Amino acid sequence: MRKLALLTVLVGLSTGLLVGCAEPPPPEPFAISVKVESDPGKPVVNASISRANRPLGMTNAEGRATLKIAGVEGEITDVMVTCPEGFQTPTKPLSIRLTRLAEKSKVPEYAVSCPPAMRRVVVAVRAENGPNLPVMYLDRPVTRTDTAGAASFALEVPPGSQFTVALSTAERKDIKPISPSKLFVVNTQDDVFLFDQKFEVEKKK
Repeated sequence: MRKLALLTVLVGLSTGLLVGCAEPPPPEPFAISVKVESDPGKPVVNASISRANRPLGMTNAEGRATLKIAGVEGEITDVMVTCPEGFQTPTKPLSIRLTRLAEKSKVPEYAVSCPPAMRRVVVAVRAENGPNLPVMYLDRPVTRTDTAGAASFALEVPPGSQFTVALSTAERKDIKPISPSKLFVVNTQDDVFLFDQKFEVEKKK
């Protein structure tokens, strides 16, 4: 009986030691929200987010992705945001600090921009004394001014690029200047440009 009792005690002690030496469960991963927009208020869908070449998630219809990232409190880690076709992918990674907010229902949110690869611009033409003139873009007529000398057309061009618009006077020998043109520089957002030109009409002798 004594041996049996001693054996029971030893088994209990060994079990307790094994339980005490077991590693604690890993901490819960950190929840992070990433919001991707092309322009303010315009979410980008299907932007992919990865960490160390491992996919973490993709943005939904609202341009958001909730990520689960393992690590330790205060650690700073980089994630890559890859924009879908038609948008410009950031050249630098997004640096995220792993932390938990006091209000558990909320998570830290980071904003990322995926600007459009092409920008829509509208060129408005106002040609005083220049009715029915061809409006030239890339040396080709894209429209004509109306009887009041007004016209407009739209383009999709890369941000930061330049383009020239001209008014052809080849059909009008009585107005000056001859085929004036104007250079425009595309900004980083959609825009409207004005080509305001006044023509002098030569008086008939």
